[in-house]
Amino acid sequence: VVTATQMLESMIKSPRPTRAEATDVANAVLDGTDCVMLSGESAAGAYPEIAVKTMAKICIEAESSLDYNTIFKEMIRATPLPMSTLESLASSAVRTANKAKAKLIIVLTRGGTTAKLVAKYRPAVPILSVVVPVFTSDTFNWSCSDESPARHSLIYRGLIPVLAEGSAKATDSESTEE
Repeated sequence: VVTATQMLESMIKSPRPTRAEATDVANAVLDGTDCVMLSGESAAGAYPEIAVKTMAKICIEAESSLDYNTIFKEMIRATPLPMSTLESLASSAVRTANKAKAKLIIVLTRGGTTAKLVAKYRPAVPILSVVVPVFTSDTFNWSCSDESPARHSLIYRGLIPVLAEGSAKATDSESTEE
């Protein structure tokens, strides 16, 4: 979910948001939005850098008050059964990271689906989404998948995309389908 309304509108002309605007940003985070977005504040405002830093501070503060274990349990309850294999893998990864008090979850992915499913369960730790390119060949032409899965993951909460160098020796059994 992307929240892209005029969240810090007053910062077009003022270096400080109104209390209501700051509350709106915090509530968007608490309500589960993945991404908050500025528009006029950063594009045409007098304080674009301050607006971005202010929004980031508000988001960090709001996230620090979240109970990630409760959110995880609510997500599990809301997920239809039976789960797909990838859905089960994603929820298990988050459950394991929570129990092990992990500092990071690393997901190898080709198209981004697996990483997005892990993000769905809102782990308290960052998710390093390592996008492994797919090399294809028809004997004369070689091509490599583009970086779009990494770019798309930028709007999902907690995902940190990384483009990996592909290996011609990798097999399908070495990574998930997505």
